Order: sequence, then C-alpha cells, then structure tokens
Amino acid sequence: MNKDSNSLFWIGFIRTLLGFLLLIGFSGCLHQQINNKPNLPGKIDQATEKSWNVEFSENFSEIGIGEEPDSLFILDGAYSVQQGVGGEKNLKLPGAPMGDFGLLFGPREKEKNLELSFCFFASKKGRRMPSIAASIGGIRGYRLRLNPAARNIVLSLDETVLEELPFSWEGDQWWQVRFQAKVADSNQSTRLQFKLWPKRQKEPVDWNLSEIFEFEYVGGKCALWGYPYSSMPIFFDDLVIRSN
Repeated sequence: MNKDSNSLFWIGFIRTLLGFLLLIGFSGCLHQQINNKPNLPGKIDQATEKSWNVEFSENFSEIGIGEEPDSLFILDGAYSVQQGVGGEKNLKLPGAPMGDFGLLFGPREKEKNLELSFCFFASKKGRRMPSIAASIGGIRGYRLRLNPAARNIVLSLDETVLEELPFSWEGDQWWQVRFQAKVADSNQSTRLQFKLWPKRQKEPVDWNLSEIFEFEYVGGKCALWGYPYSSMPIFFDDLVIRSN
C-alpha cells in the first residue's frame, strides 16, 4: 500500500469511528429525554401520590330505613335512607318534586388537599334525564356537574365555568366518582382533577381532567346535589372524604 492509499484508509477509518461515536451519543440523549418526559395532563404519577387519610365515610348500612342520616346536613330535598338498588341501603332522593336538592357533609378542612369519592344510580324517562353535582369547598366551591341531557360535564367555581368536557352517560347503573382539589403552588394555584366510570368496570388510570388553575386554593366542606329532572329517584352511596 503506497503512502496516499494509507492516508486515505486512515481518513476513512477515523470518519467511520467519529460517525459511530456521534450515533451512540445521540441515542443516549434521546433515551434520556424520553425517560425524563413529564407526565401529561390526565395521567396519574403514582410515585408522587401521597397517602390519603379518611376524614369522613358513610355507606348508610347502620341507619334505619326512612331516616335522615345525622352525618349529613340536608339543605333541601326529601333525602332519606331506603332499601335501594340491589337490596342494599342507599341514600334516596325521590323523583318528585323536580328541582335542585343538596346536602353538606364532612369536616371543614381548609388547609389540606381533599378528595371526594361517591357513587350514584339514576335513570332517564323518555327524553328526560337527571343531573348530579358534587362540590369541594362548600356550596360555592369547586363544583363538578354531570349534565346527561347536554352530554357534558361542567367544572365551575362560584358559578364561573372553568372547563366543559363532552361526556356520554348511560343510566340504570352505578357510577363511581373521584374528585380532587389540591394545592398546586404555595396556595396561589389549585389542581383540580376528576374521573367518572361505571362501577362494574375497573377504575381507569387516566383522569377525565387534571389541570392547574391560577386561583388560590380553598378547602372546606363537601356537598352533593341531585336534580331529578326525569322524575325518577336518584340514589347515592359510599360517600368518602380523604385528605393529605
């Protein structure tokens, strides 16, 4: 091999080696970027979920038929414990009269993250459909309202709509709800997230919504509302408030 050929050989070898090293470096950076990718909204980061402590729990099993539970403060409506769906005791709101009927319950936690979970059973009648709502932070707090007739869910604060999401509801089955309000940034912003799913199904991993809003966190009591627009009764059960 002459001198020129030898030089060309080594130049080609060095170029190949540099290209190989660059490829390894790029792949390593890409792998690191993927692994460090932040969680998308609506995803649960199990590693950062703190343990939740039960502050309130009511399943109505120890309350007599026809009684109003002492653990609830009924604002309006003929709520009472009845033999409900499946033969178990549930909190029943009659289908008449029509209107909006609410109740308050649980401790007035102002400084802690809060989660409200419960299940409900409702039915439609012809084209008429019921509606339900849940609130964290009192009756003017963060409110989650399911509107089956409009096929949406509305998240609001003191009558101000924050988000509106499409949602298709099917009646004559139990639905499970989880609704959270969490301090996001030294009390100056608040993360709200919720999910709804048929109780007979496994809980979904994703939240229907998980978003930070730029207003100060406000805790307080929890509330539920029933709107029996279909003239059919609405049943509630397994009310639980957790905090951390």
